[in-house]
Amino acid sequence: MSKAKADATGASQDISWQAQKSAMTRDRILDAAINCFITLGYTNVTTAKVASEAGVSRGAMLHHFPSKTELIQAAVEYLHQQLLEDYSARVRKIPASAKGAKRRRAGVEAYWQHLTGDLFTAYHELCVAGRTDAELKDILEESTRRFDQHVAETNAELFSEWNGHGERFQIAMDLTKFLMEGMAVGQIVSNRDQRVNRMLDYLTDRLEEIFQEGESGAIGRHSARKK
Repeated sequence: MSKAKADATGASQDISWQAQKSAMTRDRILDAAINCFITLGYTNVTTAKVASEAGVSRGAMLHHFPSKTELIQAAVEYLHQQLLEDYSARVRKIPASAKGAKRRRAGVEAYWQHLTGDLFTAYHELCVAGRTDAELKDILEESTRRFDQHVAETNAELFSEWNGHGERFQIAMDLTKFLMEGMAVGQIVSNRDQRVNRMLDYLTDRLEEIFQEGESGAIGRHSARKK
């Protein structure tokens, strides 16, 4: 190899390593931001505290995120991606041997584990803060719209047995989302496990009814009224 080619190869490797190092630093900052949302609460988070949590200099922080707004926007997008990956990974752990109602029940269990993890805690903290922070609310609304679309596409792939069920699939997803997210953020302090398991059993039964019922059922009547 000629010296010129060797120098070019070396320079290319240096650039590649620098780009990888920069990406790793950026992700470390975003991970730190999410940890700060959980431990400090959104209103107490500053770029200086995030930099300290990430173990990076003030200069490195400003290089990646010149303002708190840019940091929050990137952190929300990063959090949504992490949430989607976490949920998908949990569902994909359901054994292939689980079919039909057993698979759907396992999906409910996977979603509950997802909702009781730190990532959803961070997301809920942001949603609460967004009620009184107009800038954060705008960031969340746009990111959540895209996130919901990705979740719908993921669910359609992960639970393909719902294909062909039309509006029933969306109703089943909405029922699951609103009931379980309410349970996750609700303050059930007495007999929590027993009460949660009872509600998960109830939800599973309702999902089976939605999946199996004919056009004369509640879902069919609802659809007919909309036409």
